[in-house]
Parts: sequence; C-alpha cells; structure tokens
Amino acid sequence: MPRTNTPMPSVVRALLIAMGVLVIGIGAVLLFVWHTHIVDRTGAYRLMAGLALRATEAAVLYGGSWLVVRGWNGGPRPRT
Repeated sequence: MPRTNTPMPSVVRALLIAMGVLVIGIGAVLLFVWHTHIVDRTGAYRLMAGLALRATEAAVLYGGSWLVVRGWNGGPRPRT
C-alpha cells in the first residue's frame, strides 16, 4: 500500500488505539492470569501447551502494541 501525506482521520486513530489497548488488556487477563488453568484444562502435554500459550501471548501483545503505535503515528506527516 503506498504511503501518502494524507493524515488518518482522528476517529480511526482513536479506534486503533482503543482496540490495541483492549487487545492487550484482554490478552493480559486471559493468557497471563489464567495461564495455568488453561494448560490444566487442555489436557495436553504441559510443556507443549505452555509453549503454545506463550507464543499466543507474544502474538497478542505484539498485535495490540502494533495497533496502538499505528493509531498514534497515523497523524499528519511532515511534507518533504
């Protein structure tokens, strides 16, 4: 997608930031706090389930932070 000097609308920026914070918050609650309960309920091998959940946690945090940063940096760009 080509980058332009057109600023992102404020509503879209606010929604991106809000969704990023929501994704990080839900990811922290569901995956960090309930980690052992999820691993115990899956019945899978503990090491493999733990590694899969840690990878999911990393993906959720990365995705949420990407949304926040994209919303934050979506404003007007300096003209060159």
